[in-house]
Amino acid sequence: MKLKMLPYIMCLLMHCNIAFLEAQNSDSKISSDSIRKVLKESSDSFSKLTSDGNKEGVYFLELAESLAENSPDLYIKMLVKRKKIDFFLNSRDTIKIEGYLADYLKIIEQVGDKRELGLYYEALGVHKSVQGKKEEGYQAYIIGEQLLREYGKDRDVIDINYNLSLEYIRLQRWDEAIEHALRSLEAVEKTKQKEDRRRNLYLFLIECYINLEEFDKVEYYFSEIEKEVSVYFNELYFEGKLFSQKGSYYEKIGDYKKSSYYYNQSSKKFLEYYFQRTKEVSTDLALSNQLNLKEEENKRIKIENELKAEQLRNSRYIILLSILVIVGLVLMSILQYRASFYKTKINKLLKRNYKKLIKANKKVDKALKAKSEFLDSVTHELLTPLNTIKGITFLLQKEKLTSHQENQIKLINLSSDYLLSLITDVIQLNDLEKGESKLRKEEFDLRVLLNNLIDSSLIMNINNNKVHREIDSQIPSKIKGDVLKTSQIFLNILDNALKFTKDGDVYIDVLLVSVIDHKVKIKFSIRDTGIGMSKRQIRKAFEAFHQGSVKINRKYGGTGLGLSIVKRILRLQENDIVLESKPGKGTSVSFMIDFDIPKLAQGKNAIPKNNFEEFSQEINVLLVEDNKVNQLITEKIISNYGFYCDSANDGKEAVDMVKKNRYSMVLMDIMMPKMDGFEATKYIKRFDKGIPVVALTAISEKMNKDKFNEVGIFTVLPKPVDPELLYKTIMSCCDSDD
Repeated sequence: MKLKMLPYIMCLLMHCNIAFLEAQNSDSKISSDSIRKVLKESSDSFSKLTSDGNKEGVYFLELAESLAENSPDLYIKMLVKRKKIDFFLNSRDTIKIEGYLADYLKIIEQVGDKRELGLYYEALGVHKSVQGKKEEGYQAYIIGEQLLREYGKDRDVIDINYNLSLEYIRLQRWDEAIEHALRSLEAVEKTKQKEDRRRNLYLFLIECYINLEEFDKVEYYFSEIEKEVSVYFNELYFEGKLFSQKGSYYEKIGDYKKSSYYYNQSSKKFLEYYFQRTKEVSTDLALSNQLNLKEEENKRIKIENELKAEQLRNSRYIILLSILVIVGLVLMSILQYRASFYKTKINKLLKRNYKKLIKANKKVDKALKAKSEFLDSVTHELLTPLNTIKGITFLLQKEKLTSHQENQIKLINLSSDYLLSLITDVIQLNDLEKGESKLRKEEFDLRVLLNNLIDSSLIMNINNNKVHREIDSQIPSKIKGDVLKTSQIFLNILDNALKFTKDGDVYIDVLLVSVIDHKVKIKFSIRDTGIGMSKRQIRKAFEAFHQGSVKINRKYGGTGLGLSIVKRILRLQENDIVLESKPGKGTSVSFMIDFDIPKLAQGKNAIPKNNFEEFSQEINVLLVEDNKVNQLITEKIISNYGFYCDSANDGKEAVDMVKKNRYSMVLMDIMMPKMDGFEATKYIKRFDKGIPVVALTAISEKMNKDKFNEVGIFTVLPKPVDPELLYKTIMSCCDSDD
């Protein structure tokens, strides 16, 4: 009963208010303040965002208009006209707004107020844009902005610059769009009004800077938006636009994986948004149907009861019922059409985003293929001259040198080793990213390995650090795992601790965690007292080529690939790394690795130790190398070991020489003119299947493993060649040949 009385009470209060204001109006004593109060009531009612609130808002707005007609205050008349114009703009009533704009302009011309003229052109620009007359709207915005910038208040420039920025983005005039977006943003910050505009302005700036390729500013405004995540959280449409811009940004910088991810997230957000809208429409439709059906049922019962009393009266109710049913059906049809429209729009959006996703994936695949081919080519070109440098230094070390020359040779060796390490790291990182790196199972003694690695690192320790090691004695003496990758992980972290610590301490703890079913879990911890890292540096520590800052890179050197490789190797083993650090207080790194425990001790197959003089007289090697310098150096290395060596300049010449002469083995370069190493090996194997062919190349063995196996390559030696490894390989080939 109370709820039924509420509308009547509201109507009574509203009529009392009208009577009071009309009484004032009749005495010609309507004050401007009272009209402003009515306008405030109207604004408060509209802000409720309910049906009753809208009705109240319209009522008070019309009341303010009627009161303002008799007011001598031209400014209050302009204020009312402006409110009416805003109302018609929001309701998209393009017919009535024309008359109000004309009346508003007449009053402005009487007053001569430049600020009001600027507000008029702003409203005119919005009206023309809604009508689809973009050019006229744009011209109106330009005039309005100039007037409001000179004569308006700080809050007046927020919307006009917002709309201008949006217009320039449509025209792809990025610099002007940035200028107006920044003006609008500055006004928001200064006035603390319309702060909901801020995040959209950030998106405008992000789109402009992406197209201008000013990516540092793009990242800045992305971070500014992230600060307001609590404000726009679950605003699906805004999040969809945000992820779309992130996808565009990562596409621009070439990170197609992230681009594809964010385009996908954008599609999901838009899908959720339109699904939510469709669900709301469906809910409203169902509720409306229920209410209509209930109402119709009540009316039907009422009509049936009244039919018994009066036949003529009932006929009118039947007609009314028919009209209501028709209206209900029309409303249902409209709602169904809207629901169908939203579904169609969602499907189109999904198809469009799906095509973008496919296109982005193709670009990623193409980029990865190009990257692999590029690495093959570049590593070959880098490792070929590096082979020359390493070979020359090896030969020079065999000669009598002065102490000064020995130091220079050591410097050359150190530099070439550093360059070789960098190239190897880049190739390995690429293999890990593509998932082509595989784990090996080798039997070894972990305690001996770690002690050797620590001792070798201490030899290179130039920072006067003390190393404290604790290796659990309970760790089995023989375990099985990937020795090379375990060494890489441990050395990368230990070398970082020694490099970034000076006159300090490095603590190494290796602990046996568990032994279950012939498997052992071991925890490695390396802690130092060095320079430490900030939270931001920790977040970026595992990114490739990142070392915290340019200053750190210049002071300590390095490529920034170590931790990135460590992270990926541990993921390959289904393990992770924990990094804790504070600036000035050192860094702690810990990780776990699982190893197998061999059931039975297995002997190692060592290369047979044959008498050097006995074999050297019998071994004749054919070297196939198109680079004359590398050919000369490799010949000298082979000759220094007492072997015979002939040389061929390309694959075709090598095939002819193998046909004419008998060789113990062939050292085959792969990338050569006329006929490459793969093709030459195929021809050689046709008429001499037993001759061992060893690839001497700079291209990746893992990436070309199938090709090596297909043509029958015995093994692969990387460039630059290690003389000792070359010797062992020659002996191994000749021994297997025997």
